[in-house]
Amino acid sequence: MKIRSALVVALAVTGFSRAASAHHEALFGPQSSLAVESDGFFSFQTHAHAYGVRGTQTNETTSILSAGFTPIDYLPWSFAFVQPFTYQTTEAPTAPGVTGPFSACEGCFRRENALLSTSYRFDFESLQKAWGKDGNFALTTFALEPPTGNKDYDTFDGPFNCIGAGMIGLERGPLSAVALGYYRRKSPDRTSSKKGDNFLAALGFAYTPVDDEDAMVSFQVGVGDEYHFADVDHGVDIGGGNELIASPPIVASPHRHVREFALASLPIAQSYRADYEVDRWRLGFGLIYTFEHAPPALGPTPAAR
Repeated sequence: MKIRSALVVALAVTGFSRAASAHHEALFGPQSSLAVESDGFFSFQTHAHAYGVRGTQTNETTSILSAGFTPIDYLPWSFAFVQPFTYQTTEAPTAPGVTGPFSACEGCFRRENALLSTSYRFDFESLQKAWGKDGNFALTTFALEPPTGNKDYDTFDGPFNCIGAGMIGLERGPLSAVALGYYRRKSPDRTSSKKGDNFLAALGFAYTPVDDEDAMVSFQVGVGDEYHFADVDHGVDIGGGNELIASPPIVASPHRHVREFALASLPIAQSYRADYEVDRWRLGFGLIYTFEHAPPALGPTPAAR
């Protein structure tokens, strides 16, 4: 049986990367599990995020189209593509035509940067044999973020960014857990301005009472601490800080190839030095379809002599 229960707990740590980075949450949340449990997937997700206080309130709804595949049957090496689109409203819009990491618009729909990622899985074979579950593994992921969007900059006018992540999963019976580390490196633009890098460390836990071939229900909870380095505006540091967030997702699978999820994330504690960084809430839901390679065709049986 393919991995199902343990790895969907990766959803418990999605929703942590803040501001306009729901596409990174989608990549290193549910898609993290799909990188190791299926030969490929297609996905549509929507993540809403509210942040900012005292006149800087901003709401973003990011719709995400993504796909991934494992090209070689016997090699646990996968690739994924993520393309997000964001609708933004804000009480502090910048002037029309202004671009850069601190630009904001009122009632606009924009294309975010795409993500191109690759992941490799390392199985804990002794635990898999002892506990009878495939969800005991380590996963490493690297993603490149080329400036293909038009939200903060004109297309191909912004800087390149990159993301690295590592995940360890453990599964025994209906219980599973995931530990995740994530770092996003953001490059400065030609004005020496950028949003600060961010680092996430998170734990997720799941109880999966139903885990059949054609049905699965998983109740999950995640807690993550994310640190944001200071933003840089024309070479001057501003803002920065960290927050602790809790997220309780629910995941259901009415069919072996279909997965549905919903989650909400709220800050438990946060300490930011700028009003526009203060987190308020996040919501997300999605539908994911997985597929497997067709089995090899069987040749004719030789006639007995």
